[in-house]
Amino acid sequence: MEKLRPTIIAFTVLLSIVSSSIYSQEVVSCAIKNNSFGSGEQLTYVLSYTWFFIWTDVGEATFTVKQDEKFGQDALHLHTYGMSYPFYDVFFKVRDIYESWVDPNSLQPIYFNRDINEGGYTKENEYVFDWENGLVNARIRRRGGEHRFYEVPVNPCTYDVVTAIYVARNLDFSNLSPNQSFPVDVMLDREVYNVSYTYMTRELKKIKNIGTFSTLKFRVELVAGDVFKKGQYLYVWVTDDDNRIPVFIESPIRVGSVKARLATYSGLKHELRAIR
Repeated sequence: MEKLRPTIIAFTVLLSIVSSSIYSQEVVSCAIKNNSFGSGEQLTYVLSYTWFFIWTDVGEATFTVKQDEKFGQDALHLHTYGMSYPFYDVFFKVRDIYESWVDPNSLQPIYFNRDINEGGYTKENEYVFDWENGLVNARIRRRGGEHRFYEVPVNPCTYDVVTAIYVARNLDFSNLSPNQSFPVDVMLDREVYNVSYTYMTRELKKIKNIGTFSTLKFRVELVAGDVFKKGQYLYVWVTDDDNRIPVFIESPIRVGSVKARLATYSGLKHELRAIR
């Protein structure tokens, strides 16, 4: 069972690390104008794990965007669903939901929900963003226990993990310099985490069954602990076009490595063109 935990790790990586590009410009204002995606977009990623040089596809994560309404205002519903494949459910079943409702134009988050089941471990997170008072009203519940409520102070440039991914896709990367590092604030549970990452280069990246794309490559230093060793890095490749889609993610872990690759896409706002 323990060997299959990378399914969860890869899914979490796909959510959290792509969000590391939201401060790719050192700006004070967080004003965003959404030009990269719209309602109807769907992206599916295959999650793979290697142990002793054998790569195995163990699960997938699907990202969808739909027009919706929240608390009486128009919103985009950003929904992410991660799952292990049926064969691996016997060993370690994963069913994870991450979703956020955001302003359609500025992408400012309104409401966030997280409902995960990972090998029988369950957790719920619910955030209501109170921007007038600079707070997030959070509800957290673990393993079917008590509901706990918190008020978490946040700065105007703090995002939940789902919104951060889509915000990243709307920034101008044209003036990035190699080895330039940037911070990012992302809220998960009742904590706001600050992560530094480094832009590396533009690179052609071949994606299985999809094509070869011109991409922007980023590197993120991982936090040492049960899963990662000190000095390890995660790498993410994002299309260098108006879509700004993450097409590939790769990271070592303590035992083996994990990857996530774009498998299918539909409803894109801009045409996705492969180099070959």
